[in-house]
Amino acid sequence: MEPATKLAAELIGLRDPEEYLQAAGELLLKLFPCENVVYNVLDVRAPTADVHVFPAYPFPTHAADILPEIWNDHPLVLSYQHDTGDGIWTPRRLSDLVTDTQLYRSRAYHETLAPLGSNRELAFLVTQPTPFTLTGWAINRVHQDFTDFEVHLAGYIQPVLRLLEASHHEKHPDIRWATAAHVHGLSAREQEILRLVGQGLTAKAISHLLGISPRTVAKHLEHSYTKLGCTNRVDALRRLRGE
Repeated sequence: MEPATKLAAELIGLRDPEEYLQAAGELLLKLFPCENVVYNVLDVRAPTADVHVFPAYPFPTHAADILPEIWNDHPLVLSYQHDTGDGIWTPRRLSDLVTDTQLYRSRAYHETLAPLGSNRELAFLVTQPTPFTLTGWAINRVHQDFTDFEVHLAGYIQPVLRLLEASHHEKHPDIRWATAAHVHGLSAREQEILRLVGQGLTAKAISHLLGISPRTVAKHLEHSYTKLGCTNRVDALRRLRGE
């Protein structure tokens, strides 16, 4: 199974965000041999940061607290903040942005990478960044840099992780949704596709995420509409939400 499909197949069924992050971290460790992978959520306005390191590592407890302070000293974060075009979704190697000498002089290195025992990093985003926020994964190594193939691989699986990010951080359907779905006999797959439709995903995106064809997605939607007694996704979602 290709990496992107494997990611989707193994992660889409995990509804708990913590369980999803753990599984995603483990899969990234397999795809990219490295010391560790890190999931970061940064909001410099709050200021807050959420940091998950895989495998578990005795990361300094103050590290997440200082990330909002040093964000403008981290070459990768600065690179994303200054990119406003389509290239924002391009995975980035730390070594493409700064020399080792420049890196070792930065506070970002001493406060974040050094505690993890790393000096090579490959990063990519999973949500649309703003001037003050970003969410993404960083893959860390010591000395051995990431190859062009690994940068390409990161770009290949990134769209799947973007979709999974949206899927796993949605609000769970409330009791009205569950009741309506049960009354109308919607299958688990039909509900899953309708939830993704409700997030604004296209049939093509849903097919990529679930590892099925766009035609199969369309068939599931047609069956759902029939069961719900409607003819389009807007009315279907309204009935499930009790609107």
